Amino acid sequence: SVPYHFSFLPRGTYSHTLVKNSLFSTHNSSETNIIITMITTTATTTPVYNPTVPQLYFDGKQGNDCSDLTALPAELVKHCLVEFMDWGDLAKLSTVQSSWKSLTMDAARHGGHEAQWELAEALLNGTHGLQKNPAQALKLLQELSGIVLDKDNKDTIQRVENKEPFAPAMKRLSECYLNGNGVESDKDIGVRWLEAAHNVANDVDAAYRLASIYEHGKHNVDTDVYKAAEWFHLAARGGHIEGMAEYGLCCELGCGRDQSDEEALEWYMKAATKGHITAKYSVGEAFEEARGVPQSDEEACLWYYKAAVDGDIDSKKALKRLHDIARIVVPGVAALLEV
Repeated sequence: SVPYHFSFLPRGTYSHTLVKNSLFSTHNSSETNIIITMITTTATTTPVYNPTVPQLYFDGKQGNDCSDLTALPAELVKHCLVEFMDWGDLAKLSTVQSSWKSLTMDAARHGGHEAQWELAEALLNGTHGLQKNPAQALKLLQELSGIVLDKDNKDTIQRVENKEPFAPAMKRLSECYLNGNGVESDKDIGVRWLEAAHNVANDVDAAYRLASIYEHGKHNVDTDVYKAAEWFHLAARGGHIEGMAEYGLCCELGCGRDQSDEEALEWYMKAATKGHITAKYSVGEAFEEARGVPQSDEEACLWYYKAAVDGDIDSKKALKRLHDIARIVVPGVAALLEV
């Protein structure tokens, strides 16, 4: 058996390629012909967004024996492999001989987080030339996450040595357990993966997802407005704009925490200054109704206008209601409202 060395290089975002330094230096003609057949198949079945090569370029002078292809320089053939091989092609190549059976997984591990993530997504969704294999995807996501959940102690999380925590893998694992994709549905494990994504990998989106689950009782998780408010607060403090607006609403309504117009306005203002449309309306409403701030129709009109420009219907209605003030405070408001 001739020793082979594979090197996998990135090809664009979340993509991989194969460079085989000595694939065509072997004198094993049967293996070479198998690879040539794969290249021929790949070249003629490449998706429409990639260039294709007419079959005649692979026809030898004596017929379809690929003799012209075998005469190509090894470097040129390697270039073809680099540019056109996908995960499905690697899976086929792994069947050529037993020593290549772990080729696909080795490629993913060698390519780092991006390659492992792409392969896991391909296995979950049946893309990149692979059939769906959620169970295999879960194994890859577990490895990629960089942590191990203790089954006996829900508060214990073990970090894998020399592995950086990878929040996207943790969140995808959560989805799989919550939805029963590739594994038996387990809402508790699903929630724990989201908690880990936030607590270990500092992912604020995971905090927001948890808050939404507790707020609406998604995935058969018991509704808990106190936990929802707690996780919305964590998301807001981490800079999650939607989390800021939601936590502002918790403060305004006293949902899951003590009611406070002042804190509600504070979080609405933070979200509004970052572009959140509904939060802009809520700030205007606070000024109009003197909730947490001295009453000011002028300030209210300014904030309603900012939201209305972004298409908020309620803000347009508010500006029409306060039109006598708005036309003075905000020049051009008539054109916006078409009045």
